[in-house]
Amino acid sequence: DCAASRLANWLLSQGIQPGDRVAFQLPGWCEFTLIYLACLKTGAVSVPLLPAWREAELVWVLNKCQAKIFFAPTVFKQNRPVDLILPLQNQLRHLTHIVGVDKLAPATTALALSQIIDRSEPLQSDINIHGDELAAVLFTSGTEGMPKGVMLTHNNILASERAYCARLNLTWQDVFLMPAPLGHATGFLHGVTAPFLIGARSVLLDIFTPEACLTLLAQQRCTCMSGATPFIYDLLCAVEQQPADLSSLRFFLCGGTTIPKKVARDCQQRGIKLLSIYGSTESSPHSMVNLGDSTSRMMNTDGYAATGVEIKIVDEDRNTLPAGHEGEEASRGPNVFMGYLDEPELTARALDNEGWYYSGDLCRMDEDGYIKITGRKKDIIIRGGENISSREVEDILLQHPRIHDACVVAMPDERLGERSCAYVVLKPPHLSLTLEEVIAFFSRKRVAKYKYPERIVIVEKLPRTASGKVQKFLLRQDIIERLRKEHTAV
Repeated sequence: DCAASRLANWLLSQGIQPGDRVAFQLPGWCEFTLIYLACLKTGAVSVPLLPAWREAELVWVLNKCQAKIFFAPTVFKQNRPVDLILPLQNQLRHLTHIVGVDKLAPATTALALSQIIDRSEPLQSDINIHGDELAAVLFTSGTEGMPKGVMLTHNNILASERAYCARLNLTWQDVFLMPAPLGHATGFLHGVTAPFLIGARSVLLDIFTPEACLTLLAQQRCTCMSGATPFIYDLLCAVEQQPADLSSLRFFLCGGTTIPKKVARDCQQRGIKLLSIYGSTESSPHSMVNLGDSTSRMMNTDGYAATGVEIKIVDEDRNTLPAGHEGEEASRGPNVFMGYLDEPELTARALDNEGWYYSGDLCRMDEDGYIKITGRKKDIIIRGGENISSREVEDILLQHPRIHDACVVAMPDERLGERSCAYVVLKPPHLSLTLEEVIAFFSRKRVAKYKYPERIVIVEKLPRTASGKVQKFLLRQDIIERLRKEHTAV
């Protein structure tokens, strides 16, 4: 708290005022929580960014949120993130300072966080901020291309984590283990904010490996974990090779994508209580199962409405549907975001005048209020809990000199849930294009690696409707059939 107070005082000395945006692109380091606390003390808006983002995403996001100060590691995973952003300063219209988080190496080209803390006096008193003021902007990918900024107030965040802790009976005696990136809603809310709220300990990972996770779980006697399916999938695989003490773990809370039946069964066999949570950055959580629910409920539903949250299922005209009917899921409650940053049209499509947020996910609700996500209206791929905009990937593919037409769809994957598959039509006279060539092209475009296509299928033409719209469902059926034949052949 003292270090955060010193950093808060420095922020004020640099002209940061309530409502100004402070961005930080950090892995699971304690410095993340330090910067977050400093922002809370000054009324500055926290803008946590994913470590996977590269130049293209960073320039877009930092300009979009009008960040005045940006924190990044001096060194992380053989990269120098601070040095990556320094040459781009002339493209960053609002940025006044770049601060190097010198945890692993000295800051030679930028201000150093350690020096700022050493040389600053503690803040005399925190600045009072109303609960309905903006607290954080979390960027999430969707159907519109580049990431969009989800604006959360202090009250949104408090409502979210109070509901989260209450449903799971979390107390100060719990020990959180957070494998997810802290720039993601899961990490930011459930890995950092929830432990703050109840005074619990949180164990963070800067680089996820299942072996390191199992070691920390046993050493720190962690009681709860949350993350997307790949985390628990990898842990189960690691446990087969390396027996581990899981006796302290009360549950693993899984969200972000559908839980495969095999994963659920394997958890049950190993005595791991696997709970389902459904939500989004815009409204987290919508629903969760109960610790006392039956195994059938836990394995076959996405829970029921979180405390203070209402859920309804609607048709195309947004009329409420009766139980058992499939429609779009909508939620309303104090956790629902205030809108997308500087995107009034997107906000109007997602939020109505009565406070309902329309998720774009297809869903059924039973007579008891338990819901099951069945699909989605949005054109996104969910790879290990991360949203990938098909449109963004398609736009990059169409810049390739050999590609005439392109369409990206999700292909099923046991570990990640989905991966991206690109169907491409080549420009004459070209006859071939390899995945390696496409990856090299994406690398030159400086986009995050998780957005790279992971399979290329060359076709003569894309299936289209009479109006010219690509029939993506046919391509999804095609890749499923291709994968089935390949699996059968093996």
